[in-house]
Amino acid sequence: MADAMVAVTVEGVQVDTAGEKTVLKSAARGKYSARAGKHYVRYEDASLHDKVVPTVLKFSGEGLTLIRRGAVDMQLEFRLGERTRSVYRTPYGNFDLLVETQKLDIYFKDGQGTVQAEYDLFLNDALQGHNTLNVVIDKIN
Repeated sequence: MADAMVAVTVEGVQVDTAGEKTVLKSAARGKYSARAGKHYVRYEDASLHDKVVPTVLKFSGEGLTLIRRGAVDMQLEFRLGERTRSVYRTPYGNFDLLVETQKLDIYFKDGQGTVQAEYDLFLNDALQGHNTLNVVIDKIN
């Protein structure tokens, strides 16, 4: 499929170690493309910070990568049953991140679909919470 405009709806839920639940929702227009067996969805996320953060979702049968560059710099790798490490770069310093993915469902066909991940997030090796990420990608006609 050729590049296409898409609507991206994201819902993230975090339950921290004290049991407090935080829900973040965002919706944006973005661009879908496919290269070498990998799918890419690029959009600008305004849900986390005062500034818009360019975001890329890259996924394939191997897993999901969430990349943010701008006010913050991070790359989270989701691989079912695995632990993956990355660095979270902020104006206040760098932090080590570890993602332990328990569930990863990717359904994508003809430029649209869903991505769902369930994972534990560790910051500097301390558990921050249990998270779910639900992304819906729809073609814009």
